[in-house]
Amino acid sequence: MATPKRGKQHTRYGTADFTFETDMGFETKLLKSGEVRALVVAKTGEMAGDMIKAAPRGPHVTTDAYSIKKNIHPYVERVGDEWVGYVVVEENERARHAMLQERGYRDLAGRRHAGRFYLRAVLLSERVE
Repeated sequence: MATPKRGKQHTRYGTADFTFETDMGFETKLLKSGEVRALVVAKTGEMAGDMIKAAPRGPHVTTDAYSIKKNIHPYVERVGDEWVGYVVVEENERARHAMLQERGYRDLAGRRHAGRFYLRAVLLSERVE
């Protein structure tokens, strides 16, 4: 009976010229690369742009600084060994309430205003099945 080998084990695929080492961690190297970061930046920016297009326009006559459209921003950061993209909605506390526009609300007179579900629609369009 042969004893199992100790140390680094190689798994061979294809010809004898190609050796795939399972302990190299190529996935980690790939996810840390600049190409993956550029892809995450592009997709996050694209999703934020779609959310800005779909967001309702504010009633602000003199300035639009507090509207929902001006308060949607994409951010990309490194989390562990990979790049993660975020779309932040309503970072400014003086902005219109984006989630009230999303889900609907009742005004002071008690009238119900239906939600527009613009953020949900963009997220569903970007979903991969």
